Amino acid sequence: MEIIGNLVVGNEVFFGTLHTRGQTIATIRRLDAPQSGAPWVVPGFIDLHLHGLGPWGSPDAQDVRGMAEFAPATGVTTLCPTLDSEPVEVMIEFLRAVRRLAEHPIAGAARIAGTHLEGPYLNAEHGGGMNPAFLRLPDLAEVELLWETAGETLRIMTIAPELPGAGEVIRRLAGRGVVMSMGHCGLSCRKLSAAVAAGIAQVCHLYDTYDGRTVKDGVVQPSLADTVLLDDRLMIELIGDGFHVPEELIVLTRRAAGAGRIIAITDAMQGAGLPDGVYAMTDGRKYTLCNRGVCRLQDHPETIVGSCLTMNRVFMNLIERFGFSPPEAVAVTSGNAARQLRLNDRLGALREGLQADIAVLSAENGAVMMCVRDGIDLYRMA
Repeated sequence: MEIIGNLVVGNEVFFGTLHTRGQTIATIRRLDAPQSGAPWVVPGFIDLHLHGLGPWGSPDAQDVRGMAEFAPATGVTTLCPTLDSEPVEVMIEFLRAVRRLAEHPIAGAARIAGTHLEGPYLNAEHGGGMNPAFLRLPDLAEVELLWETAGETLRIMTIAPELPGAGEVIRRLAGRGVVMSMGHCGLSCRKLSAAVAAGIAQVCHLYDTYDGRTVKDGVVQPSLADTVLLDDRLMIELIGDGFHVPEELIVLTRRAAGAGRIIAITDAMQGAGLPDGVYAMTDGRKYTLCNRGVCRLQDHPETIVGSCLTMNRVFMNLIERFGFSPPEAVAVTSGNAARQLRLNDRLGALREGLQADIAVLSAENGAVMMCVRDGIDLYRMA
């Protein structure tokens, strides 16, 4: 297969050709300087945090499969289906479904790397759109049941480190290779370092559900988000729509933490990639999706419950609105996530010998023109 366009290779951008052979990238050839109007040719996107995509969004196997099949139309070649806080029986069903599909890849679909559990051990005071009825304190017996069900396909767990018993959960799962992420939490700045030492490696959608700065004795105090920016041990999830996180804060994060620490996510809900409308969460609560905004609970429109963002739109936002260079945008949408999942020896870059996971985007509007996984053409624009 030959692909022609403006290739983003390492720290360079040039007009050239890429040839695949079997499942891998065989050759990359520079032809000229970047050409105006030529399509972007980038590594397939990796989304570590999405709850739904297209018409799919419930925790059963059919919907997880549907998400993976829809994903290439958004340039995504690898994903971690994400479940919010739910009763344990729902979590078990979801983990089983994802494990089956991760261990037996779906032909013609994006690769499922494993599960991201966003909860249930989260701080109710920072619950955001979570159903408070399903938030609970860490339970080691429940954790062992979840691990027994998922095994190594449990890739990421988001937890509030300040909850009683959270430290042991963090140490236990981090020791098994799970990426432990903190979010929906009220952790104090001075306790962040201890949480990182215990095994916290990632921050769930920075700025969303985090407290802002306070004033003490007339002096502005640093917030948890400020402290996160200063800790080089932490990778940072950012929702790249410009609505969840204002443009100025995305620019600030790039300047303070650097593109090498940012992992762009969609936090997408069922309906992402579809027209505006009313959709339902896994617990039955309805939300309104607006492609010029976010997803909001229908009964409580002040509450945001996710996004309708797609990763191809994230890439274009990064380079057109938020000041990222194309190589930085590639790192943020693919390379950094591959490294976090320990898949960077195979994925996350355009390099000879790596897996041929490739997204081709229109330079005009970012629409996905073609998406390839393991050298197989999964999607072409009609």
